[in-house]
Amino acid sequence: MKKAIQFTLLAWILGWSLQIFGICIGPQGFQRIFKIDLGWALMLIPTLCIILLQLFNREKLFRNLNIPIRLNWWFLIAFIVPFVYSFLTLGISILLPNISFSINHEAYLSRLSTDMRETVRQQISQFTPLRYLCYRLYRAFIVGLISIPVAFGEELGWRSYLLKKLKNKPFFHASLFIGIVWGIWHFPLILFLGVNYPQHSVAGVGMMIIWCTLLTPIMIYITIKSKSVIPPAIFHAFVNSSGFITIMFIKGGSDLTHANTGLAGFISLVIVNIAFYFYDKFITKENIFTKEIGDC
Repeated sequence: MKKAIQFTLLAWILGWSLQIFGICIGPQGFQRIFKIDLGWALMLIPTLCIILLQLFNREKLFRNLNIPIRLNWWFLIAFIVPFVYSFLTLGISILLPNISFSINHEAYLSRLSTDMRETVRQQISQFTPLRYLCYRLYRAFIVGLISIPVAFGEELGWRSYLLKKLKNKPFFHASLFIGIVWGIWHFPLILFLGVNYPQHSVAGVGMMIIWCTLLTPIMIYITIKSKSVIPPAIFHAFVNSSGFITIMFIKGGSDLTHANTGLAGFISLVIVNIAFYFYDKFITKENIFTKEIGDC
């Protein structure tokens, strides 16, 4: 547990420092100076923490971190589930009060700056709704693929190094710990830039912690079943790239209710978690959800 605390504190300090520095010079200024997006740079921080801690503790770098690729069905599942999750969130959003289906992309456009909004509106007008959805799905696939290496940089920390330091903890205890730590790690971007919660940046900090906590059991289960940290990196990359689906065809609501990071996304994640739990308990009968991490 000591090394888990070390990693947590170092990840928070370095992560918050990078976020605050990026906020001070501006995300665009950060990209001009370092030739990398602030969000992508942030996702590499957990791997940097691993390197620093293993050097400090005189451990062999990247040893026993489930890095080797062992292809199995969980690689494909890690790709499919984010899209199922996003479409499920879209459906649940439409059922919530003050939110309705729309092909005019109101919720999506409302999150853009005034200048960008008109540019995107003109771009959308060139497509039928179905063709635009197909176009965005194609983009989500490409962006997801490109994002896997940087998502790996983050997942190597949360779902490999930190998870292994919690091997004596029950599955749900480890999930709760990692989820809360992961959520808190994002707070400067949300509080000061309104990332994911442009309308409610203060409440968004708590919402992000809930979102990360609900995501974590799924990602840990995928890690354990695949015996690799690559599938959770795939999952992470495509959760990010497919998130547009949840707000493309709705109007009304707010960033606290619609989208993957809102109430509709939380309900979807509860459903997905329950599905994974029942699969584990009644189909594979491995009972991973009720074991200690080290026994899985």
